[in-house]
Amino acid sequence: MIIESTLSRQEFIRHSLTRHFRRPVFYAYAAVGAVLLTYAFFNPDVPQLLYVAAVLPLLAYAISGWVAVVRRSRDESLPIYLTIRYEFAKSGIEVSSRLGRSIVPWEQLRAWRKVVGVYELALTNGQLLVISQRAVGARQIGAFEQLLTTRITPKPEPGVFDRQE
Repeated sequence: MIIESTLSRQEFIRHSLTRHFRRPVFYAYAAVGAVLLTYAFFNPDVPQLLYVAAVLPLLAYAISGWVAVVRRSRDESLPIYLTIRYEFAKSGIEVSSRLGRSIVPWEQLRAWRKVVGVYELALTNGQLLVISQRAVGARQIGAFEQLLTTRITPKPEPGVFDRQE
């Protein structure tokens, strides 16, 4: 199976923002904000400023992430904007563009998911292959997802103390 894909600016922004809000830091800010808001709500002696202080770090994280993603999306030289050819074979995936070519063995893929209009193929080293859902024909979707399901053996994400070799 061969798929040629390129991401649009909107797809890049949506995908990058979902990755930004899936980071553990976001959940830490959200948890701290929720605890502070709950404390302020149930304790009438707390100053009203605590409501603002509880939400401010989460708001700053969201705005700074949005600004960074939009700025990055304006860089026309990003490789994600090039047409990338993915050739799915028994040994792995051959990824090629005008910048070069590489082969990713199936063993190096950790997981896959469909999110906000793209297929995200996670490698064991933390990198991603991102394929636009538009690039997969309507007749190919079932076969493509079946191929990914059968070929990619789910592996846990590497932990902080796991050795990288």
